[in-house]
Amino acid sequence: MSLTVKQHKIPQWKIEEVKELKEKLKQYKTVIIASLDGFPTDKLHEIRKKFRDVMEIKVSKNRLFERAAKESGIDVSKIEQYLTGTNAFIFSNKNPFEISLMLSKFKLKRYALPGDKADEEVVIPAGDTGIPAGPMMSVFGKLKIPTRVQDGKITVTKDTVVAEPGQPIPPEIVPVLQKLGIMPVYVKLRLKVAYHDNLIIPGEQLELKLDDYKSQILESYKNALALGVEIAYPEPEILKITLGKAYRNAMALAGESGYITPESAQAVFSTALAKAYALAGAISGKVDLGIQIPTAQQTTAPAKEEKKEEKKE
Repeated sequence: MSLTVKQHKIPQWKIEEVKELKEKLKQYKTVIIASLDGFPTDKLHEIRKKFRDVMEIKVSKNRLFERAAKESGIDVSKIEQYLTGTNAFIFSNKNPFEISLMLSKFKLKRYALPGDKADEEVVIPAGDTGIPAGPMMSVFGKLKIPTRVQDGKITVTKDTVVAEPGQPIPPEIVPVLQKLGIMPVYVKLRLKVAYHDNLIIPGEQLELKLDDYKSQILESYKNALALGVEIAYPEPEILKITLGKAYRNAMALAGESGYITPESAQAVFSTALAKAYALAGAISGKVDLGIQIPTAQQTTAPAKEEKKEEKKE
């Protein structure tokens, strides 16, 4: 009795697909796996069109990509957990963080669905809505949108905000937004993982928070500058501040200790005079000093008069 082994023939398109993926893995330094679950197909076309000079985006079967990765020498065990659901594979020679930043800046919008929150201010503009007058009038009235009926159609008489960024979009107004072509919800391609020069980078680490980085860099700069001034680090920018601070400290010390030089004389006499007046003021109620203690305005008045006389001369 002879046994016949039935061989399963692999479709030619799969062979060609694996071959193409292997070529791309060899051609590009970076490959990113992005989730397409719930992502609109037309928006993927927009991304392709926008970044066609920077990256190639290919939608393929997870098993075919896994096969191509294995045959290309990639350790698939590190990425197989991301090969679930429907995915797009992004190939590029750019740094994966740069790709993530470019995609985050490219704002894609879609129509609102019930339960969505607004990503931007939602405004119903003034003008003809094209919606027949009828039950929808109550919806406009509920949302306090001023309207009037013209030629049997609802006309909005004033631009009206129906949702602020981050607020839930009223479900009653969703059909109106679609009718008017208003897309208040952003769509973002979710990056699951990046493979770059044998390095695996999870998607959550690809998100660049530039405002946070700017604040951290500014704070680091302030701390470094303060430390440099404190230790008198010999850098022109730092020494300017250090010398100014040292001069002020020296003048203050000279004024307190009574050390007189041509530069410190004014500070010493001013400090001594201020202390003398303060002491005289403290004991004036108990001892008759035979002098009149001037107020702050009186001590500054003669100086002003002298300046006036100098100007006249």
